[in-house]
Amino acid sequence: METEFLSDKSQVIESFGTLPDQVTADQLIEPILFIRSINERIQEARTTSGKDHATFMNELKTYMEELKASKESR
Repeated sequence: METEFLSDKSQVIESFGTLPDQVTADQLIEPILFIRSINERIQEARTTSGKDHATFMNELKTYMEELKASKESR
């Protein structure tokens, strides 16, 4: 079975530098999961073709219009 490495030790150690002196298990796990998520998205971006610029811009425009309408209806 091959082990998958999602981050290196220095990333994990650096992420612990911002934690308080007393931490819960969840507080220890959260930075590791965040790093894993970022690294997975980077790998995904490297291995998929993504969307062309025009498609992305149209989707962004639609999203921004929906967001604006949502704020105005409040």
